[in-house]
Amino acid sequence: MKKNIVKAMDQRVIDWITGGATRIFVYANNYPRWAIGLRAKIDTGADRGSIDDLLAQALGLEVVGQVNVKSASGKSLRRLYAATIKFEREKYDVILSGSDRNELECPVLLGIDLLQEICLSEEE
Repeated sequence: MKKNIVKAMDQRVIDWITGGATRIFVYANNYPRWAIGLRAKIDTGADRGSIDDLLAQALGLEVVGQVNVKSASGKSLRRLYAATIKFEREKYDVILSGSDRNELECPVLLGIDLLQEICLSEEE
């Protein structure tokens, strides 16, 4: 039975990756029972997820540090935000780096850190 669950999870991950985007909910810290539904980009080449800085601030996400990030647009120092997201009917606590995603299609990017956590939790 466990093998079937893992196999189904593997297929869902393949669907997310080939689809390129998925629907998630990000919970607001300033209104804990509220969440905003968003499209999130799936990026298996990204070590960590990312969120638009202005969106993170509007949701009252806690700044938990900073990190140097190397991306396609060069190197930059970014804030780290603690967030709770709902993805595929499960809640996950994640750390997202802040960036200006205003011109991009999706205000949130999900990286390999979350995808690995999802796959590992499905195997248990």
